Amino acid sequence: MEHFLYTFADARAYDDIARWQAHPDDPRFHRTRKGPVRLADGDDGGTGTEVADGWQQARHGIWTVCRPGPEPLRGQGWKIHVAVTPDTFPGVLDTVARYCFGNGTPFKFLARHEYAWLVNAKYAPRQISGKGIVLYPADERRSRESAEELAALLDGVPGPRILSDLRIGDSVVHVRYGAYARRFCRTPKGGISLALADPEGRLVPDVRSVPFRAPAFVTVPEAFTAPAPGPSGDAGPVPPYRVDKTLHFSNAGGVYLTTHLPTGREVVLKEARPYAGYDLVGADAVTRAGAEYAAMLRFADLPEIPAAYEQFTWQSHVFTAIEYVRGTTLQEWCAANQPYLLRANPFEPPRPEEIRAYRENVEAILGRVRDAVAVIWERGHIFGDLHPGNVMVTPDLDVRLLDLEACVPQDADRRFPGAPGFNDPAKTGRAADEHALRLLELSCYLPLTHLVPMDDTKLRQLLDTARTRFGLPPSWADRVERTCARPGSVRPAEALSTAESTHLDHHLGFESWAAQLTAGLRATMDADRADRLFPGDHTGFSMPPVALATGSAGVLWSLLGTKGVEQDDLVERIADWTFTHGRAAASRLECGLYDSELGAGYVLWRAGRPEQAVELVGTALAKDHADAGLSLFGGLAGVYLAVAELTGPDGLLTDPSYVGRLGAELTDRAGRLLTALRAIDTPDLASYGLMHGVAGIALAVHRHGRATGDRAAVELARGLLEFEFAGYIRCTDGSMQFNEAGRRTLGYLEVGSCGSALVLAELARYEAWNPAGISVPDLIRATGPELMVQSGLFRGRAGFMAALTTLSRAGYERQADPLVERHARQLGLHEVRLGEGELHYPGAGNFKLSGDLRTGSAGVLTGVAHATGRRDTWLPGVG
Repeated sequence: MEHFLYTFADARAYDDIARWQAHPDDPRFHRTRKGPVRLADGDDGGTGTEVADGWQQARHGIWTVCRPGPEPLRGQGWKIHVAVTPDTFPGVLDTVARYCFGNGTPFKFLARHEYAWLVNAKYAPRQISGKGIVLYPADERRSRESAEELAALLDGVPGPRILSDLRIGDSVVHVRYGAYARRFCRTPKGGISLALADPEGRLVPDVRSVPFRAPAFVTVPEAFTAPAPGPSGDAGPVPPYRVDKTLHFSNAGGVYLTTHLPTGREVVLKEARPYAGYDLVGADAVTRAGAEYAAMLRFADLPEIPAAYEQFTWQSHVFTAIEYVRGTTLQEWCAANQPYLLRANPFEPPRPEEIRAYRENVEAILGRVRDAVAVIWERGHIFGDLHPGNVMVTPDLDVRLLDLEACVPQDADRRFPGAPGFNDPAKTGRAADEHALRLLELSCYLPLTHLVPMDDTKLRQLLDTARTRFGLPPSWADRVERTCARPGSVRPAEALSTAESTHLDHHLGFESWAAQLTAGLRATMDADRADRLFPGDHTGFSMPPVALATGSAGVLWSLLGTKGVEQDDLVERIADWTFTHGRAAASRLECGLYDSELGAGYVLWRAGRPEQAVELVGTALAKDHADAGLSLFGGLAGVYLAVAELTGPDGLLTDPSYVGRLGAELTDRAGRLLTALRAIDTPDLASYGLMHGVAGIALAVHRHGRATGDRAAVELARGLLEFEFAGYIRCTDGSMQFNEAGRRTLGYLEVGSCGSALVLAELARYEAWNPAGISVPDLIRATGPELMVQSGLFRGRAGFMAALTTLSRAGYERQADPLVERHARQLGLHEVRLGEGELHYPGAGNFKLSGDLRTGSAGVLTGVAHATGRRDTWLPGVG
């Protein structure tokens, strides 16, 4: 779960985990020790260990760094990680701090007690698992000596294995060769990574791989290696299972599809790591695995509970062998059968018989779920974590309830708060299950339950919409509302109780809608912060805060040139902040249109600030983009498209030869990329799409070819687009969609049919060309589902609206216009209303609110404004 660390600090928006402080009354963490960690004042939450004379302490993110003087850490080496648990952290820190003060070794430790739970939580990133203290020895000799000495000092202290490291014996001490100081470099695919210097002084990625892998230029000292156990050595006999496929990984362990060798039976093995994957009652994955196995045996007579065959321990990890259920999760089953998502003719509404059949099947499935949960209640337990991913549906519409880790007696504390969109942290016992069960029902018809906790009026709006679409009785909606509505919540006004969007002129009107949206942006703007101006997607914390995709420049772009938005003071404030903080991005490696100050400068140019724009554009163009990749988002394609716009009589740049050189470089590198991709049997999924893959590169190469008359570039653009479409399949509704490794098909702007249709339409217009077996109308067929989970520009409804409008103006109005109207009518489902007169939109996955261009309100404003004729351009670099 990439977003996990960004979900704690702010209830409504993604935020830096270093800003999180668990509230003393937060029911989710009432058993977790909280507060800042101090090295003194043992009676006040500290270790009792005084900071040595001359040592300096400083807070950096979630860490407190201790150094024996002002000198910075040297670049890299064998650093030592000490694994902690929430219980062992204070005592282990006391021991390690005394050791480091005694021999002058710099170190850092988690700055707050609750972070010791965080790095061990079930959904924490596996690369940080258990890391509570880090030592930076002066050289390899000191690393070897310190690792051995600390292992002796901490002998017998329990703790998790740190998966990215080498473990010293059976201790909590681990080592990994890595960076001490923060330096950055490009990865082979153009991303940005913490860096090491190789023997020639070149910066290379510091890979935190799981399992451990040393850099190619580093020899692992013999003291850090241990002989692997033999087939029947200290680890015990090898279990009789062959791993065929990894189904899932979390910090608690893996889930594997295996073959039981004596019988040939397919079996799921669920792994539990000791002292890892902690829940809210302080149990680790092993403790929880034992409880889950007992629950599965307790309810073994229920056909809805998969069979549990055995549980065993191997290499200290606990494995549970479980029946392999053939089928799909309820979430996947709904997506594959929803008549408002897939049907034979996407331009026509679902037929009544299709709606009826779906409703009857859902009722049958949910009836079996309810019956099984009712038996669990009768026997004094709750399921504890009911959501569509934990319900398997067989081809015969039987169900199996997966993951009984949270199954506890009804009067026991809950292990987990429950899945977002299906939980109420304030509810316990059977009431918690009933809440999840009712929202499970709603999600089968309208999977927007994540929005319910954000807006008290949302539940009734979704219920009314589901009733209208599927012919459900009022008693159904009333039952869900009685169970799930928060005390004191109110029903929405009648005008907002349907799916009709409030931005349409015959409802609220665009100007009033936009005023409420910008009021929401104002309410969430914080100009005193340096890391962000508006809440946005969690990926924005890895990019400059002015980035076009996730930062302030994207919000500024959405306001500029949008007729009916009169927000001059807001525009000026955002522009001032963007320029000030854009200057700070000059030291970063990002140099692309959507991920750097280049996009910020481009938008400031559009805002009528040429002097500021030329400064930011200049710093971005001065960076080395040779290793930045070729994508439209962060690579050379986007740089070329921006420079092409910025060059000319009315532009910012005055050297026309520069854009030509960029285009020639782009074409040369794109040709070599296409040759390499054609030689790969299974290209990386990141090779596809408008924003990150070959579709966007084809667009830029084609525009260069047109501008210069280079027919070879035009032919290359065709080849790139043919490669893009080789990754597509024809779906049951006749549409062509990107096939994401057989898991799902995608039709979004960022990757999939919507984005590639824009490129193909351009080549069809200027070259009268279509690749064999695919056309723009084939791609448009994928862009009209009434049912969409997300509203954003890159992967949601706003992007469909804007792109379809562009395609309509390119001659495809017969196919595109009805779909634009369809999306406009549904947009109101995604709205979230908080303060009086404020309007917000959720970001990726509907987990948190977002104001950015990529996922949130700025992107929705941009898409709607373009679709309603209130702005001419909507996607920088594209159109």
